[in-house]
Amino acid sequence: MSRQNHGQVCYLQIPAQSIERSAGFYEAVFGWMVERPHPSFEAPGMIGQWVTDRQPAGEGGVIFWILVEDIEATLRDAQDAGAQILKTAYPDGGERLLGVIRDPAGNEVGVAQLVAP
Repeated sequence: MSRQNHGQVCYLQIPAQSIERSAGFYEAVFGWMVERPHPSFEAPGMIGQWVTDRQPAGEGGVIFWILVEDIEATLRDAQDAGAQILKTAYPDGGERLLGVIRDPAGNEVGVAQLVAP
């Protein structure tokens, strides 16, 4: 992992019904490195793990946003990998496009693409 800065989110625990299914989803859609057989992952600038002792973060609460290069392709890939599309790509200011999915475990996850002004 790269250098960490004060205030940076650095570790994430993601609720999962099936660790293998969730690991496969994030690996296929976002390219996260999965440490099998452990429930751990490494994503750009962050590490974490999938946990089965908490309920999925559905409606309400914090949403974490994952930066992607092509939001439309990512939304298609996510749906093909078992996610439900909650919000298709929409503009947020003039700097980004946002979309929201529900991952296979039921967590709401945001995807964001930066766009040139």
